[in-house]
Formats: sequence, C-alpha cells, structure tokens
Amino acid sequence: MKPPVYPKALIIMALVAALALLVVGIVRGHKVYDADAEEIGLVAFHRISDRQLVIDATFGGVARRAEKLYSTYDRTQPRGKQACPT
Repeated sequence: MKPPVYPKALIIMALVAALALLVVGIVRGHKVYDADAEEIGLVAFHRISDRQLVIDATFGGVARRAEKLYSTYDRTQPRGKQACPT
C-alpha cells in the first residue's frame, strides 16, 4: 500500500509560506517619527527595517503614540551595545 502524498504536500506548502513571510519581514520597512522635530512643527521620520524595530522595541528605543511610532533617542548619534533590560 502506498502512503498518501498529502502530508508531504502540506509540508512543502508550509515551508514555502514560511520563506515568503521571512522575505516580507526582510523587505518591509517602518516609519519611526522624531518626537523632537514634531515639537517645532516638522514631520521628520526614519525608515527602519523590521529587524531594527524589534531591537529598538526590546531596548525601549521606540514608543507608540496615536498610531505612530516615535523614536526615544537621537538616531543620528552612533549607538553602542546595550545591556538587556531583563
């Protein structure tokens, strides 16, 4: 008796879906607004990758206010390693 092919097809479809989601995560960017610039009437933002957003959110570098992401530090300054807050 021949085993069914359906499980193998489902595994391949799940692998393709996982790879597609990884590609979307790599390509996608987010606008992070500068809170200091908005105080003086300018709308300035930086476009960051999904990976950088996760890193910034982990260390408290991004805050969400009124459906927008705001940077909590000056992105023009070089950044060093930070200790994990946990």
